[in-house]
Amino acid sequence: MYRMYRLTATRVLAAAAMAVLTAAPVAAQQTGTVSGTVTLQEYGISVHGAVVLVVGSGRFGLTDEQGTFAIDGVPAGSYEVLAQREHLTAGRQTVTVAPGQAATVDFVLELSPVHEDVTVTASVDGTETTFEAFNAVTTVDSFDIAREAAADLGDALRNEPGIAVRSFGPGANRPIIRGFDGDRVLILEDGVRTGDLSSESGDHGVAVDPNGAERIEIVRGPATLLYGSNAVGGLVNVITPQESYRTSLIEGTRAQFSADVGSANGQAGTNVGLQHARNGVHYWAGGGIRRTDDYATPLGTVENSATEASNARAGVGWLGDQLYASAGVTLNDGRYGVPFAGEFHGHHEGEHEDDHDDHHDAGSGGLGDDPHGETAIALDWRRRAARVDFGLQGLSNRVIEGARLSLNVVNWHHDELENEGGLERVGTRYDNQVYILRADLDQHQTGILSGRFGAWTQIRDFQAVGVEALAPRTDLTSFAAFAYEELNLGRVRVQFGGRVDRDNYQVAERTGGHAHDDHDAHDDHGAHDDHDAHDDRDAHDDHDAHDDHDAHDDHDAHGHEEEGGAHSLEPPDARDRAFAGASASIGLHADLGAGNALVANLTRSYRAPAIEELYNFGPHVGTLSFDVGNPDLNPESTIGLDVSLRHRSDRVRGDLNFFVYDIDNFIFGNKSGEVRENLPVFNILQGDSRFSGFDARGSVRLAGLTWLTLGLGYVDARLTTTGEALPRIPPLRGTLNLDIPYGGFTLTPHLEFAGRQADVFRDETETDGYSVVNLRASYVWPRQTTAHILSFTGYNLTNALYRSHTSFIKDRAPEMGRGVRLNYSVRFH
Repeated sequence: MYRMYRLTATRVLAAAAMAVLTAAPVAAQQTGTVSGTVTLQEYGISVHGAVVLVVGSGRFGLTDEQGTFAIDGVPAGSYEVLAQREHLTAGRQTVTVAPGQAATVDFVLELSPVHEDVTVTASVDGTETTFEAFNAVTTVDSFDIAREAAADLGDALRNEPGIAVRSFGPGANRPIIRGFDGDRVLILEDGVRTGDLSSESGDHGVAVDPNGAERIEIVRGPATLLYGSNAVGGLVNVITPQESYRTSLIEGTRAQFSADVGSANGQAGTNVGLQHARNGVHYWAGGGIRRTDDYATPLGTVENSATEASNARAGVGWLGDQLYASAGVTLNDGRYGVPFAGEFHGHHEGEHEDDHDDHHDAGSGGLGDDPHGETAIALDWRRRAARVDFGLQGLSNRVIEGARLSLNVVNWHHDELENEGGLERVGTRYDNQVYILRADLDQHQTGILSGRFGAWTQIRDFQAVGVEALAPRTDLTSFAAFAYEELNLGRVRVQFGGRVDRDNYQVAERTGGHAHDDHDAHDDHGAHDDHDAHDDRDAHDDHDAHDDHDAHDDHDAHGHEEEGGAHSLEPPDARDRAFAGASASIGLHADLGAGNALVANLTRSYRAPAIEELYNFGPHVGTLSFDVGNPDLNPESTIGLDVSLRHRSDRVRGDLNFFVYDIDNFIFGNKSGEVRENLPVFNILQGDSRFSGFDARGSVRLAGLTWLTLGLGYVDARLTTTGEALPRIPPLRGTLNLDIPYGGFTLTPHLEFAGRQADVFRDETETDGYSVVNLRASYVWPRQTTAHILSFTGYNLTNALYRSHTSFIKDRAPEMGRGVRLNYSVRFH
């Protein structure tokens, strides 16, 4: 029955993909204009930089300095229109657009903690509300980012439903979506992969600083096929302020500034951004600096957990009537300590002690001392990115309305450093050079049909040098073609999506400490790093999310160690591999009336094995495992079903999303029971698995503008053949917060809670449930062209002792204790 279900689903999706490719263009309709003004209720002044969206048309505009807007090219018909600027929002209004005529609508905005969100990542038309989107989308806007002043991307998203954080200390945080981690979750910046190695290993962090973002979008569902078939769990897109200038230009200057400090981790950071446009030419520049000290817990300070990072960006662009172009560069630098990693990095038994000095793997300026007196491990990283965009929009062609070509070059480099006795040395050096070319075509929208299609290619050159290189030098060449279509049948809309991928791995001869079953290197990240940078395909992040190469397993390994073992381990054959596959989706969005909607999506996706899954061999401290890759792996095949119920009204708003993903040939690390170099051996194998669960958020307006909001997320993930739970799957988690506004002041008591996680992988550590009490007080002073935000947050006010189940070091260190954070932000529009 199960096989018949998969076969039927695959045939349906194949037919849907064919419908996409054979859909005939329909003649263009006549169009009109929507215009009006946007003012601020309390002050009676015009609002500059507000987004005005004609729902269902894909058309939007921005207000000028007088608060006026005009949106041309809107197909004739009746539409709902909304306007907002971050937390300044107004209810929808209905207008009728006649051919060649202008419909007028005016908005009065007010400050509200709950409002409609807009997405560009998951929209076939370019911009739409999250309520109308086929995908489950969560948006964190600039007001939320400013008030939270999070130290990293994982921390910025940790309270969103269905999101958890994988960590190996504060510097190595990465979002987990619906239990998926690593290569199964994409991290994008302005729609492009970041090129870092965060997906590959538990001790690798994300390079992007969320504090410089205009907004952050989390997308689950079929639109992820536009960006990569491996994004089974979903994707995170960090959108910068200059991104909106690429295709829509407002004359004048916009700027952002923020500064924040925190107590429990000595947090201090600042960020600044500037965008200026005149006569069709726009410029942008910005950057930030951020640092934290070793963080404090109820049990004491976690040594070697300090972080520091800096970033800078600049660019120039031009926007004409139809043609636009832009070019920019981004520079990121940072370093962070990896707490407790020194226990596994150098002090192996017997003959391995003598090999340690050969590794050059010392630390570059230790960030702290390991509490057990071991070698202190740090990562020193650098990212350089350049991007060039060319595009056309507003074309009169009956088929193509717009086109965009984007070229991205990313160079990632990091050194794994050891600090021993005050002497700092480089153990292994990683270089990841990525070239990405993407072409998108926007179809001319008709009364019922709209869509996007295009192609994407990536060339990636990965190399790890040093005795701890886990995988050989690898060149990865990837190509994909994709299409995403929507049919608007009135109250019912249907989407079809399709994607084909090909990945070619060319592998050099294996060299380094593990070329011939030589375990002398304590290769922490070798091959994986390589992976991360390549397409994010990480055997361990794959595993990472599923296998528990958890700190506890390592401790267990010490107890029954089999160093040398009953048999020798052979490194996997370093041979070239090529993979090809197809992905497709079909979905339904039904307007049930009275502000209700039902959305269902069926997706079949393909994922090629990652470099580290194929070729890794050696001790990998980042996943607390001794990895043995498998060059005979087959691609994964996933059938996913997402069902969403949504409601929107003046007093109640919410969405409830159910999901189930059946994965054939699921790649995971199987714990063999052997121990090498103080780490448990994990052989990379394949089996079938299932991920199922839900994520939900609901808000109720109690009185005036006071809102009570509950968010929940739960996932059950296990191997279907054995029923065994997969590792480091987050327990039931949720948040409850009450927003109490008074004028521009808002008081927000906030409760974060999680259930006990006792359904664990092998001898993975169980974690108890917990509740954490936070309190935030913020003041927002919006003006015509500026918005000031002052925010004070007290977190973990009861100094609760709790551990995150998705942390690699949960056995050794709890989460952060009581502290406060103060942030000031100002935005000029």
